[in-house]
Amino acid sequence: MDNIIARLRPQILRTEADPRPVVLMTCGIAGAGKSTLSKALVSALPNFERLSLDGILAEQHGIFDLDYPPEKYSTYLDEAALECKKRLTRLLSEKSRDVVFDRAFWNKEDRDEAKKLITSLGARWVLVYLKAPDKPTLWRRICQRREVQLNADCAYQITPDILDMYWNGFEEPRSEGEIVVNTAETPNEASS
Repeated sequence: MDNIIARLRPQILRTEADPRPVVLMTCGIAGAGKSTLSKALVSALPNFERLSLDGILAEQHGIFDLDYPPEKYSTYLDEAALECKKRLTRLLSEKSRDVVFDRAFWNKEDRDEAKKLITSLGARWVLVYLKAPDKPTLWRRICQRREVQLNADCAYQITPDILDMYWNGFEEPRSEGEIVVNTAETPNEASS
């Protein structure tokens, strides 16, 4: 991840010429490396704060199918989205922190809405698309992270059918000002 962060650094740091707060928006399918990048970025650049729907959902309700029943997921996810928006608004209003917005941003409408909000709050956005090479690679990563430890970033149980739905429904950003990071290797090894 160090080389990815080094590549992103010039685009995500405030400058004297542009001192606005920065929101790095992650974009990609489950298993692409969004949370891995987000956590590494916060570790490398402590001025960034990570906002994650999954993290807020876990903070408020616990782990999917362990602390709450699956039928509550959609309702709790909607609540987490509202809380995420409130926290983003507060952080950007303070103008002292930058934000890593750790979300899939799977469709253009969602990305455009977030960009509009970020801009209206006097910040600038940087869209980073973590592009995975194929479904088998994503599936391998999803299985590996669930084997290591169940946490907020992997609590929702993604099945092969759900991954197919994500893969087929994902709207890849094109000419949206995105920075593409190809994650051909595992997210921890990604080099470009």
